[in-house]
Amino acid sequence: MRSIRVSHILLSTEDLANTLLEGLKDIDDPKLLNKMFAKMAKKYSACGTRDKGGDLGFLEYNSNAKELEDAAMATPVGKLGGPIQSKFGYHIFLVTEEERMDDLGIDGLHAVSLK
Repeated sequence: MRSIRVSHILLSTEDLANTLLEGLKDIDDPKLLNKMFAKMAKKYSACGTRDKGGDLGFLEYNSNAKELEDAAMATPVGKLGGPIQSKFGYHIFLVTEEERMDDLGIDGLHAVSLK
């Protein structure tokens, strides 16, 4: 199981999601991609996370739309994904960070950032 940090933009139509995604796909610089994604989330997202640039934080099992969670878990860090349809609308997303889960024995798991 991965522990990943994800940002997303929630949109009402698949066409709009595809349009935004196409504009972001041309950005090769990871820092610029993160900045532009956050800017687009603040402007276009229908989710309350827009105030945080679309940042959902680290995904926990069953804490988000299952379709988004499944797609994000299959996406490498620094890569865009979507559009994914859920009951909320259409999501485009960016996996921004991953933590490795280490087994510490008695105390359970401990996360270590893989930035």
